[in-house]
Amino acid sequence: MRLPNGPRLVTASEMASIDHAAISRGISASTLMERAGKESARAIVTWWRGITAPKPGPARRKAATPARPTRGRAIVLAGRGNNGGDGFVCARHLKAAGFTVRVLVAAEEHMLAGEAAQNHAACEKERIPITFLPDERAWGQGSEAAFAAHEAMFLVDALLGTGSRGAPRGAVAAAIEMAESNERPIASIDLPSGLDASTGYVHQPAILANFTVTLQLLKRGLKLEPGRSHAGDIEVVDIGIPQAVIEEAIPAMLTVDPDWARSVLPIRPMDAHKGSVGRALIVGGSGGMVGAVGMASEAALRVGAGYVVAAVPMSCVDPLEARLAEVVKRGLPETSQRTLSLSARDEILAEAIRADVVALGPGLSRHPETLELARELVERVEAPLVLDADGLNAFEGIGIHRTHGPLVLTPHYAEAARLSGQSAADVARDPAGWARRFADESHAIVCLKSTPMITAILAEPMILNATGNPGMATAGAGDVLTGTIAGLIAQGVDAEEAGVLGCFLHGLAGDVAARRLGMRGLIAGDIVRALPAAITALESGALGEI
Repeated sequence: MRLPNGPRLVTASEMASIDHAAISRGISASTLMERAGKESARAIVTWWRGITAPKPGPARRKAATPARPTRGRAIVLAGRGNNGGDGFVCARHLKAAGFTVRVLVAAEEHMLAGEAAQNHAACEKERIPITFLPDERAWGQGSEAAFAAHEAMFLVDALLGTGSRGAPRGAVAAAIEMAESNERPIASIDLPSGLDASTGYVHQPAILANFTVTLQLLKRGLKLEPGRSHAGDIEVVDIGIPQAVIEEAIPAMLTVDPDWARSVLPIRPMDAHKGSVGRALIVGGSGGMVGAVGMASEAALRVGAGYVVAAVPMSCVDPLEARLAEVVKRGLPETSQRTLSLSARDEILAEAIRADVVALGPGLSRHPETLELARELVERVEAPLVLDADGLNAFEGIGIHRTHGPLVLTPHYAEAARLSGQSAADVARDPAGWARRFADESHAIVCLKSTPMITAILAEPMILNATGNPGMATAGAGDVLTGTIAGLIAQGVDAEEAGVLGCFLHGLAGDVAARRLGMRGLIAGDIVRALPAAITALESGALGEI
């Protein structure tokens, strides 16, 4: 597939490999650390001056809160490793910028690693006060460390870096707890301490940063929730690793960008007609759940599919007809529970022959006979297939592998857990890892409903979505995604690219709807109705105006 041009996101191990490659090319570790600390200090000074600068607007007779000075006391919290070494360098450059700096180290002096020890010595030469506090009790309430932090304008978190594993312990954990209870603004170097650089998982305790200056490349954990919410504003700084070294490493994750999304949109020819711009078949619906098929069907139309057929239980035709006039309905044999029966199979297969894509699952139900039908359809349908909701649940505990045509899966965490035999908590702890493994095992295109969404494709970098908002956490939003992807495939977009583009458009429509209506109270129908505006904004390059 054509890969997007958005920023690459690296794991801790990928970043370590790139560091080692740079060092093997003759760039010393001390040079990298000096540049990292210097650039961190520069970014932190700019951040601090930005939040202390006078805000535009009418002058007040009396300030609502005391103004923060642009210079003053800063506390650097340092660990014993390379992140702590970056903190020592940062302290020197903060002092050079006019700040009064003190370093508090959550370790014993003899535990400092090579470059960190060298930069500790450099700080001492510049007479920067440094206090080693290896005992966790030295960080408690009423301690010298707590008092020093209270007197500071802001704290710099250089306790733990990308090499950290597991939850913070001992003095480091106590330092984090002290910083969090202090309520001073915090700037983190590379990533907030306690955050897993590779997964976005947040251990306890962890720093909730106002600003993160990350070194050379974005870390994956800074863009995946809950890590993203702990990072605050993020700035990437160049620490001197040559671009050629970076490009030698094959990216494992990229971010989708608007230019790529625009280039993948299907072209609408001047002589288009409903039969030439894609036919989609949406299979699903059951008593009380026909709205799911309606939303998926409308989404397929809203992204440009010319002809959409909804295959639903016979008793669901009239409610769907009342809701959505533009979709063709096929009423099919049903069970006593108003779900599709196994005897509907041949009619669905006949309709699927005429379709450019089949979406299976919205509102389908977990009736045993209906789930058996779903499994047979996955085996026998020849067209590209988008599988969602109860279409996914049909494969709980038995695995899924389709060899005759593209298969797109759109699970949320609970559905992902059922497919793989894991718990939802395990999936949430490392969503990118789950998506990568399941795509490799199933050979499917996996669009995992993480935050943000991740698309994993066999033998390709994973793609992180760059659109969407919390207002989209609403029933039916997943059905809209299913229809969006199906509608794109119907128009001739490759299934792999349709998965990525569908996630982007779905999130962008959610953003359009949120700007119009607000996030609170946003419903799935709002997302469907915003799809044309989202596509128009993307095509025109006017994303900032929606």
